[in-house]
Amino acid sequence: MKQQRVRRLALSYLAVIMTLSLAFSVIIYAITSVQLNRPLPPGEHAQQPPELIERQFSRRLEQRNRETRGSVIMSLVVLNGVMLLVGYWLSLLLARRTLAPIERSIEQQAQFVSDASHELRTPLTALMTTNEVALRKKTLDDDRARVVFQRNIDEVEQLRTLTDNLLQLTQVNNQQIEKRAVDMAELVRDTVDRYQPAADKKRVALDMQVASITHTVAVTAVTQILGTLIDNAIKYSSPDSTVIIRLDGRALSVVDQGIGIAKKDQAKIFDRFYRSDEARTRGQNSGYGLGLAIAKAVADKNGYQLSVKSEAGQGSTFSLHF
Repeated sequence: MKQQRVRRLALSYLAVIMTLSLAFSVIIYAITSVQLNRPLPPGEHAQQPPELIERQFSRRLEQRNRETRGSVIMSLVVLNGVMLLVGYWLSLLLARRTLAPIERSIEQQAQFVSDASHELRTPLTALMTTNEVALRKKTLDDDRARVVFQRNIDEVEQLRTLTDNLLQLTQVNNQQIEKRAVDMAELVRDTVDRYQPAADKKRVALDMQVASITHTVAVTAVTQILGTLIDNAIKYSSPDSTVIIRLDGRALSVVDQGIGIAKKDQAKIFDRFYRSDEARTRGQNSGYGLGLAIAKAVADKNGYQLSVKSEAGQGSTFSLHF
């Protein structure tokens, strides 16, 4: 992918250079041809000895050559001035086009590092606080020690989840796109079965409405995205509610009856580390705001689209268009 971008950029610059070069050559050729096709200055006498006629012809030829050289020099000065202005404008245009994605990447990296640092600070602070409180106690019985250890394990698990998600984000662009024909009902059933225990624990029903139909898809990508959508739907659904997984044409949707997403948050819901205010109030369920960002990155990598329709308090519908 990187080599392709480099080749495309190099070809763009080469096309501009060759266009300017060809234009320059054509113009110079035209100017020179016009000058050389001019008639010689007329002789002063119609009847002259051959030697005198030859000398006059040489003078007239030399005079025309001087005029031609002067005309060509002036034309080149004007042409180079025009080319300089046009080349400068094209260079600025190409430079902006070249630097725009680089600048966006740098900004995203800086924001990513800032957000990741902020998210890492939370579990680390919790770990430090728990251990410091435990150390201040003069005595620590077995039950209290187990509570401290369990809290530490919970925070370490959160850290591991965060680092795994960060690693996934960095590896998205390196994933190979492999598409094959698959029964969509089987694909969805296998994914639903993996999340059935979590749904049962929260008393959330998973209703699969997918017919047995064959589509050619990137199986790994679709499975990963669908798993993220089902996991989120379970997390943000109320107990005794239903999550529907349905297939409409080439759109795979996950519909929940959860807290929904406000209109102002929907445009940013796929951004890294972004969590709406409603999601933040749900404690451990809120996660780190990386699941949907990873799903969106995987979808983009495979040429798919991920969309959301939701209203606060009325549930959400996330759809994968493949």
